[in-house]
Order: sequence, then structure tokens, then C-alpha cells
Amino acid sequence: MPCFELLHGFNPSPSSILYPHNIISLSTNRDCSSTTYPKQCTFARLLWAVSPIPAPPAGEWSDSLYTNLYWVLNLAEDKPQLAAQAQQVPWILWRIWKNRNELCFKDKEYSVEEVLRRAVEDTEEWQLRKQGENRANESSTRILTNEKWKPPPQCWVKCNTDAAWQSEGNRCGIGWALRNDKGTVIWMGARALPKVKNVLEAELEAMRWAVISMSRFRYKKVMFESDAQSLINLINSDEEWPSLKPMLQDIRKTLCQFEEVKFMYVPRGANGVADRVARESLSMSSHDPKLYSIMPSWIKRIVELECVM
Repeated sequence: MPCFELLHGFNPSPSSILYPHNIISLSTNRDCSSTTYPKQCTFARLLWAVSPIPAPPAGEWSDSLYTNLYWVLNLAEDKPQLAAQAQQVPWILWRIWKNRNELCFKDKEYSVEEVLRRAVEDTEEWQLRKQGENRANESSTRILTNEKWKPPPQCWVKCNTDAAWQSEGNRCGIGWALRNDKGTVIWMGARALPKVKNVLEAELEAMRWAVISMSRFRYKKVMFESDAQSLINLINSDEEWPSLKPMLQDIRKTLCQFEEVKFMYVPRGANGVADRVARESLSMSSHDPKLYSIMPSWIKRIVELECVM
């Protein structure tokens, strides 16, 4: 019998699973008896051991469920340096509950690694949803600003990137625009892609393509700009999300080919050209990338309106 007993009235949602009065045991293994504490259950012990959540200061988990819950649910407050890991706590608990249901009602068992992998994916999806909401709010604010694109310093070039992603449809678009210190458009790139999971992944793919393209063009001092704050924060930090790790690695491996490089956030009003290029890519009939060394007519007016010298 699974050792995940619940008090009357438990509502299995990510928020309610946080409250210790709803949970008596945290493990989901058929070999554990109903009276076994989490500390004594092999499955639960292994799950928390391989998770990024550290054991309490004493070095081991307590026999008291409430003591254990107090530790994990207050981890971010007590240990600010572990705030990122603490975000996984409610999703680990949620996946334990889901795993318990699979075992009880479908007689299915999952490995510790699989349960933890799903918890990590749940955490990432939640973060991406919150970032999407924040970006929507940022977009409303940007409309009220008069931000303009600004040229890079002498001897530098600036590459702006953007992505066109919608919840409907099966495609997304990415684009970038490269300009020199005089504001002259040197190159533009547009590409349609099969739809990726979320807007951050599309923004990251746009940046990855731009970085690789600039290295192939042999530019040495490049400023990369995007209106996706979450993207710039991700690239400028050491944080790595498993689902985005391959693209991040491509970017970081390519950086050694530049003398100097910067990744900066700009408001949408200063990223209009890249936005227009990304949206134009949605009209392409194939997924082949398209490069422009001469500005097409549909972009000229936007370049004029966006640039301030």
C-alpha cells in the first residue's frame, strides 16, 4: 500500500499541497507500509536525495513530516542563495501526489529519475507562463514610451533579434537586423520555423541564429539586443534550463570567436525592425533561412522611424 495518506478534504492542487496539515506522508512506493515515515521509505529518501533540495542543517531528514515540510517550504527565505532550487519544491510534491494516483488507480510505477524530471519540467513550464504574462504587461507599458533604437559605438555593430510566436497555428518566425554605428542596415535575417513550445524558446532560437551568423560574418565587436527581458537575463546568468540547454551551449561556445560581445535588453519601441522581420518570416513558404544585404521596401519606413542619431 502506498505510504501517501491524506486527511479528509484534501484538494490535490499545486497550492493546497503546500500546506502541511493536508499531508501525512510523502512517498509513493508499493514496498512501503502505510505507517512508514518518509525518512524510512526507500523511494521517498532516494527522490529527495537526488533532487536539488538539500537536507536540513542537521544533515538528514527528520522523522517528523512537519519538520521536513517546514524546511522545504521555507528554503527560499532561510537560504536565499537556494531560491532557484526552492521553486521546484511544490512541483516535486505535486509529482509525488500524481505518482501516488498512478500507482493506486492504474497500477503504474515510475522511477525516481522520471518523477524528478517531470517535476523539473513542471517548474520550467510554470516559470515560462509567468514570464509570458510579464511580457504581455511589459508590452502594454512599452506602447506608452518613445524609445528609439540607438547606434552602437564606433568599431561596433549592433544586432537586434526578435521572434513572432502565437498560441494558434503550427509555425513561428524569427528575425534579426544588423546595423553599424551610422545606423545603416548591413544585413537582415528572416526564417520561419516549426512552432516551438513557447515564446522564450523562439526568442532564444532567434538569438542563437544571430550569434552564429555574426561569427560567420567575422564581426568582432557585437552588441546583441532583444526586447525579451527573460531571454537576456537567461543568457547573462549561469542558469541553465534543461530544455533550453542545447541552444544556450551553442551561443556560449560561439562567443569565443568574438573580441567583445554584449547582450542587452531594450524596450519594444527600440526593437521594431527585428520585430517586423520576424513577422515577415511567417509569410515565407518554406523553413529555409533568408538573408538580406539590401533593405526590401517593406522595412525601409520602419528603419527610418526607429532610428535616432
